[in-house]
Amino acid sequence: MESRTHHIFLPGWGASAGAYAPGLPPGWTALDPPRFAESSGSLDVYRAWLADELESRPGPLVLAGHSMGAALSVLAAAAYPHRVQRLVLFSPAGLPLVKPIAISVAQFALQTVTGRFSLRESLAAIGNVARAPRSAYRLACAVHALDLSREMQAVSAAGIPVTIVGCDSDTLVTGRHCRRAADLLQARYRELSLEGGHMWMFGQWALLAAELSLV
Repeated sequence: MESRTHHIFLPGWGASAGAYAPGLPPGWTALDPPRFAESSGSLDVYRAWLADELESRPGPLVLAGHSMGAALSVLAAAAYPHRVQRLVLFSPAGLPLVKPIAISVAQFALQTVTGRFSLRESLAAIGNVARAPRSAYRLACAVHALDLSREMQAVSAAGIPVTIVGCDSDTLVTGRHCRRAADLLQARYRELSLEGGHMWMFGQWALLAAELSLV
C-alpha cells in the first residue's frame, strides 16, 4: 500500500501555524514550532522538533516554509533526501543576513501590533516574545548568521526540486539573497512585486495558496 504524501508548512520566526492558515490550500498542514521559552533560543531544538514531527509521519514529504521555516525545510531535506519530494521556500533564511537584527525585530513587532496578523495571532506572537525575550533574541541571532551552503548543495545533489519565491520589497531576505540560495539549490526562482516586504503573504493569502497549489 502506497503511503500518502504529507504537505507540511513551517512558519517563520515568532509566528505560529495559525498565522498562515488562511493561505494554506486543502491538504496542507502547518506545524506549530516550539515557543521561545521552550527552546531557550537554540536552533538545534527546532531541528530536533522537526525531526520528531517528520518521523511521526511516515511516507513522502513536500515541505514549504517561510523565512526560518524555509531554512528548517532545507535542513530536513538534507537529512531526509530519500523522503522529501519537493521544497517550496518563501523568502528563505539560511544564508548570512546583513540587515541589523534590532531593526528586523522592531519591524516584526510593528507588523504584529498594526494588524499584519489577526488579533488572536498578534496576541500569541507578542506573548511568545514577552515570555522569553532573551531566547527570542538568541534565536534571531542564530537565524541571522545561519549558513546552510553545504546543506543547500547536498539538496541540489540529491536532485530534489526546489522553488524559491521572493519579494522585491523584502529588505531582510533580499532578491540577491534569494538568487544566491537558488543558485546553490539549483532552484526555480520567482520574485514577486508586492508591498509588505518580508511578510508579504500576510494579506496576500490567495497568492500564497496559489504558489502552494502548484505542487
